[in-house]
Amino acid sequence: MLILHVKIMSRLTRCGASLLLIAMVSACATAPQDPAGQEIHAAKNDPFEPTNRYVFDVNLAVMDMAINPIATMYREGIPEPYRNGVRNFLDNLQMPVTILNSALQGDWENTAEASMSFFINTTAGLGGIFDIPGSFDEEPRKADFGQTLAVWGVNEGPYVMLPLVGPSNARDTVGLGVDILTDPLTYLLSPVWSYARTGTNAVAATSDSQSQVSELRRSSVDFYASVRSLYRQNREAEIREAEGDDFMSDDVFSLE
Repeated sequence: MLILHVKIMSRLTRCGASLLLIAMVSACATAPQDPAGQEIHAAKNDPFEPTNRYVFDVNLAVMDMAINPIATMYREGIPEPYRNGVRNFLDNLQMPVTILNSALQGDWENTAEASMSFFINTTAGLGGIFDIPGSFDEEPRKADFGQTLAVWGVNEGPYVMLPLVGPSNARDTVGLGVDILTDPLTYLLSPVWSYARTGTNAVAATSDSQSQVSELRRSSVDFYASVRSLYRQNREAEIREAEGDDFMSDDVFSLE
């Protein structure tokens, strides 16, 4: 039980530290006094922008020094079919969270599809390495508790940049903590394997979007603002889909 308690606390500490940081700087974040400035300030929904930019720069430094070089070696050194197998396996591990949140959102069709996908991939797909339902265009949408809160009518709250996690908002930060607590692997994996899973997820996701992010970074006048805008577009599209709206922007890509 002590080991389990330490595992849960280590995960919650990452979310709690970010929320504490937000609370500490909130008193220092002041809105502009002029009407035009106030309108722009409200549209950005980024009251902690100075702190967010600092965290963003630290995250970029970590990406440049550690994750990007590993992701490049991973992409260039491992054939695509094997990388697809790794991605399928990691997605399958996340499926119990999708099943739970699809049910909480009242999306019974996605709940059934996710449950069937998880069962078939875990058994016939050798733990999810082979995405068998996906071969028949039956891939369920991903769901998380941040989406669930949005479907329940909870506002997104202020935009935040989480250390080592990336762009988020107050609602999704709370959702992240709940997803950690409701993920069965939180209780089944040792801390070493949990960190290995998180690191592999980061490397695989980075390798998938590395060229797009590099191009955005090269062409953006303000890379921070571009990431903020794309994150909010992505999240809006995911929430609309969770609410039953088929709208998806072709210009949106994942920064995860």
